Amino acid sequence: MLTLLQYEMKKTAFMKILCGFALFISQAFVMLGTATDNYVVAGLGAGLLIFFSFLVIFILGLSSMASLSKDLNTTQGYMLFMLPKHSAYFLLAKIVESLVSTFLAGLVIVLIFFFNISYFAIDTEAYKDLLEMFWNLVMSGKGFGTLSLYMIRFLATAAAFWIFLSTMAILCVTVQASIFKGKALALVVSIIAFFCLFLYLFSALPELAANISWEYKDPIFYGMILVLSVGFFALSSYLLEKQRNF
Repeated sequence: MLTLLQYEMKKTAFMKILCGFALFISQAFVMLGTATDNYVVAGLGAGLLIFFSFLVIFILGLSSMASLSKDLNTTQGYMLFMLPKHSAYFLLAKIVESLVSTFLAGLVIVLIFFFNISYFAIDTEAYKDLLEMFWNLVMSGKGFGTLSLYMIRFLATAAAFWIFLSTMAILCVTVQASIFKGKALALVVSIIAFFCLFLYLFSALPELAANISWEYKDPIFYGMILVLSVGFFALSSYLLEKQRNF
């Protein structure tokens, strides 16, 4: 498993370098503009930084989808068909790599924005009450425990949604490779199918959970996401293993 993770990291290394370079250039524009009192350049850099921050998260989030599409539709995926293990290990490595990369990228982006706020002494008066509440929570033992619990719940929820989206994306690519392998715009078809499925499920699932039980709609909703994630992953593994043995 560790070997597969290292392999996936190497495959997506160039894309990560490009993402880091985009953030670096944007931050450089911000620093250069403020150092020379050129607010047009500083504003351009700030705009690019915000834009690339969202774009980087989006790209890294879908990296498993793009990587799998290349593996299944080009000769790049020769390692997949030589693996002595089940295809589930291969897919799991892609999901874990995407999740870890996205988390680390998000952490870097948060640090960049905190640096800009402190370095440029950005006026935080509008957020004074929120910052004071946050600081009081951190300084009090009970509050720190509460804050830690909220952070754990937030990260766990974010990870659950990310795994759900990743398994959904992988299923779309696997089905596409089984039906439209070698066809032009195959990845585009997968992306369109992914977004259609995403929009449908995220509008239907909350409503279905509320109809089952309004009081427990949140646990039911997350339970549905968990079941669907396992189902998407199992179906993708089955289709991929069947394709390998064909």
